[in-house]
Amino acid sequence: MELISGYGTAYNPWPVLERLGSDKQAALEELWENLYHQGDIGSASYAAVPKLVALGELSLVAAIEIARLSEHNPPIPKELESSYWDALHAALNSNPSDEEQFQGYYAIHASLNGQQNLAKALHLLSVEEVLTEYG
Repeated sequence: MELISGYGTAYNPWPVLERLGSDKQAALEELWENLYHQGDIGSASYAAVPKLVALGELSLVAAIEIARLSEHNPPIPKELESSYWDALHAALNSNPSDEEQFQGYYAIHASLNGQQNLAKALHLLSVEEVLTEYG
């Protein structure tokens, strides 16, 4: 199966996911750009979710999950469905360690519990905005 980026072009996320351990900032920037391009996602986005959950990148996972609900994005390919849903449920058993991870965690939780509008609202607010306003 060819993996497709949010741009609609072929994209292999695996080498970049491996770089998260050594060059986290640059790798995350590339992953955000290709797996969640201005709200557009593709099959590479769904394929990367299990690894992103394992690495604790819940904010990007939440963005992908919220984008999945948009009518203009493709559905999860059948061969990726099981691993995608298993990973989202595993995310709820994770232990977020910073504000961004917590925000992703709660957005994922809301989406999995049928609260898509709340999930979207949680995702759209930046952590800094929330902490400035209410912290």
